[in-house]
Amino acid sequence: FLGFFADNLRDKSSEKSKEREYIHSLIEDVVLEKINIQKVISYNKIRKTRLDSLSKFCYNYSLENIDDRKLYYHYPFSILQRPDFLSANELTMTQLKNAGGMRLIKNKNAIKEILLYDIQQKKLEDQQKYYENYHKNSINLGLKIFNHQKVRHMVSLIKTKDTINLKATNFKLIQNDQNLLTEFGNVVDMYGGIVAYYNMLLEEKNNQADSLILKLKKEYKIK
Repeated sequence: FLGFFADNLRDKSSEKSKEREYIHSLIEDVVLEKINIQKVISYNKIRKTRLDSLSKFCYNYSLENIDDRKLYYHYPFSILQRPDFLSANELTMTQLKNAGGMRLIKNKNAIKEILLYDIQQKKLEDQQKYYENYHKNSINLGLKIFNHQKVRHMVSLIKTKDTINLKATNFKLIQNDQNLLTEFGNVVDMYGGIVAYYNMLLEEKNNQADSLILKLKKEYKIK
């Protein structure tokens, strides 16, 4: 009986130690993720500004005063760049969910905060689907409007700061149909709204990260 009791104490002590290891590791993951969140928010703010400018130029396009350079300037940096998504730092969270680690977390307040943080990540992943969809839609519609050889030329001129060859005559749209440009402006405008909402969810996750770190440190008396 005493041997069983001693083994039971050792098991509980081992589980307690593993629990604290998970908590420390999770805090480290979340701290690093907060840094990434701020970077992605910054990138998406720039994208949103460029999308707003691109949609504005589409809506205000005039056949009487044609200068397509502004469209060519904003198109590659707002549409063609890959989406700025958060790569979740979920190593510890995955272990907690998939390796039976969550059963080791005995503190109910900690469990609640961990689950809330995980829910926020799922919201982000759901919004990423809309982000990707409008990213693809914008590219597909842009292929009907922009000459991609000219797009590459514009990017090259911007990178080399070559203003001599940045002539209006060098940059003409494949189609400048007003209805097509308005449709493209609508898609880009919607894309901008989706990017803005994604950033809002990132801000919420950043706040949830602060809450999680504070709660875990308080419950486990971590300085």
